[in-house]
Amino acid sequence: MARPQKIRCICSKPKVTGLIPEGCPGSGNINLTYDEYEVIRLLDYIKLTQEQCAEKMNISRPTVTRIYNEARQKIADVLVNGQRMTISGGDVTVCEEMRPECAGKKYCCHR
Repeated sequence: MARPQKIRCICSKPKVTGLIPEGCPGSGNINLTYDEYEVIRLLDYIKLTQEQCAEKMNISRPTVTRIYNEARQKIADVLVNGQRMTISGGDVTVCEEMRPECAGKKYCCHR
């Protein structure tokens, strides 16, 4: 029997909820979940390590790696095949206010 999935902690829901390709009428829709978006944001935009990302999201480092690989594959499909992308869903909890460890951080969503 598999372990139950931990609820992933994200800073906030993204302001952008989707992308539509220009110049290529994609034949489908790809959904990037909130936890996949958060991993991309933390690793690629803020430049945290996988260990720091895992700690911030309250999940294990191997889970971060798995989520990151899935998100990258979806983003590649969007870019290569001109798919539409939506950002929604996932088993996440959203921070309601700034956490103590986020005080003074440049990219905290609660600033």
